[in-house]
Amino acid sequence: MTKGIFEPLLQDIEADSAGTLKIKMFSGGTLVKPEDAFDAVRRGLVDMAWSLSGYNPGRFKAAGVTEVPFQANDVQEGSAGVWALYENDLMDGFDDVYVFGLSSSAVALLHSGKESNSLDDFKGERVRAAGPLASASIEAIGLTPIGLPASQVAENLSKRVLAGSVNDWVALQTWQIADFVKYHIDAPLGAATVYVIINKRKYDSLPEPAKAALAKHGGAAFVKRWSDSLEAENQRIKAELLQDKSHVVVTPTAEELEGYQAKVQKVVDEWIAATPNGKEIWDVYTSTIEDVRAK
Repeated sequence: MTKGIFEPLLQDIEADSAGTLKIKMFSGGTLVKPEDAFDAVRRGLVDMAWSLSGYNPGRFKAAGVTEVPFQANDVQEGSAGVWALYENDLMDGFDDVYVFGLSSSAVALLHSGKESNSLDDFKGERVRAAGPLASASIEAIGLTPIGLPASQVAENLSKRVLAGSVNDWVALQTWQIADFVKYHIDAPLGAATVYVIINKRKYDSLPEPAKAALAKHGGAAFVKRWSDSLEAENQRIKAELLQDKSHVVVTPTAEELEGYQAKVQKVVDEWIAATPNGKEIWDVYTSTIEDVRAK
């Protein structure tokens, strides 16, 4: 994230700002914790930050839609869906900040050290999942969701507290999860919504060349940059791990996926009913994914 996406991005913004911007980055949570990032920007403790909406459950209701499994198959699809929600004024919770960009994380799948041929092999077993919609969906399939930070997954897999974990391929390398999983059920089990925001007062105080540079590299341009870079890294790590022939990827059939999706539909229906503009959010998100897939 730091070297591949954000450092080049900030350098490009600076270069196009006609000398009006200098952005100093503090990576790895050294300046503010991920769960505190939004409020730190809103209050002006930091000028700019990125994080995941899922670190603040219940705060960003529309953003939770990315957690639903069996929708987006990759970063490009999920990010397009997220940005479409923002462009249609359906992304709540961001009124107090300047939104530089909104995207999706890489799409998660189920990883396990247990020999397995399908998601059905994990019925009743403890599986790490992140976010309320993701957990409810996993439970609807018959698994037992356990909420844990990614940093604790490897330890709990090693102790067999967990039978598996729902993560993207990037997380397997970042958090050393790959050492404890050899079986990968390649079903799209949802993602997370990513935000990059700027303090509104700071943004308003900037000269026009600075705002123009941010506009040039933000919005849809950021969505494309983020999506292409992150999906490429996700696939690179996947290919690297699968060079070890002891890793096994299991791909569910279309019929199996339809069955799982049918089980999750009740969760979706309840979320739509409980969320302001829920039906419109769902329709915009899913139709945008279909449009991207059709291209």
